[in-house]
Amino acid sequence: MASSDHPLATLIVLFYKHEKFVKDTVAGALSQTYPNLEIIFSDDHSPDGTFDVLKQAVEGYKGPHRIILNRNEKNMGLVPHVNKLLFELSHGDFLFLNGGDDVSLPERVSVQMAYFRSDPAVMAVSGSYLTIDQDGRQRGEGRLGEDSLLRLKDRKYLRSDSFMTGGVALALRKEVLDRFGRLREDCPTEDSVLRFRALLLGPVLRSAQLLLKYRIHGSNISQDIRNFKTRQIATQYREDLTAVRASLPQPLVRKLERKIRHYTRTRLLLEKKAGSPPLLRPLFDLSHKALRLSYLLFMR
Repeated sequence: MASSDHPLATLIVLFYKHEKFVKDTVAGALSQTYPNLEIIFSDDHSPDGTFDVLKQAVEGYKGPHRIILNRNEKNMGLVPHVNKLLFELSHGDFLFLNGGDDVSLPERVSVQMAYFRSDPAVMAVSGSYLTIDQDGRQRGEGRLGEDSLLRLKDRKYLRSDSFMTGGVALALRKEVLDRFGRLREDCPTEDSVLRFRALLLGPVLRSAQLLLKYRIHGSNISQDIRNFKTRQIATQYREDLTAVRASLPQPLVRKLERKIRHYTRTRLLLEKKAGSPPLLRPLFDLSHKALRLSYLLFMR
């Protein structure tokens, strides 16, 4: 097929200490049916055998996809690693992110590209998923319901405490990267930040179609709230909003600024609760309810 009919897409697969899951993840990536696909397999200098298994899994591939195999010379950490792959190694007009323990279903890229082609305003696409355990056994589904477009001004989004937009298997137009540039390297997460950036430029489509097998295992189902680095994430949100504030209605800008402040206060309160004695935690719950009520009144 001509590239004008199928623009170049880049599937980015990030590994770090995923030795046990590499083969399944690579197989899912290589199974993609989209005909003009670049796949970047990148290991962030894992201390285990992740890269050795990865190299073996990719060697000898003779399919239609262009393969880039990368291993960082030293461990960079999540966001610096993501920055390198998005801004230095990828060439596609559309970018697809894949964790090293998750498995993209064969039609994933084709389905998301169809959404992008059908609506040029859509800046990002996410979708529904199957949950699997560490041995690959299916455990459930995460269905988003009917396909829906989420917009920055939507009341439900503005009233939410979170900047997540629902769904997995995030895909972005390159325009989102070009407009905002690299993420702050002290920001500990890329997912919610990239979703917020996309929403600042246009709608995000959430698909009911199953796109990914999302793996639930011991190292990804829990995280200490005290390690969330709330202030760094909030700083990234503020900087991204500032970058486009002149192009947005000012009442909406003020609501988004309030959302960022509410997010920061709420998360810092949860951090304090997590580090407090059990007897004091009901007081933090009351404070959280009061913050939430005040916020909802402002966002009426």
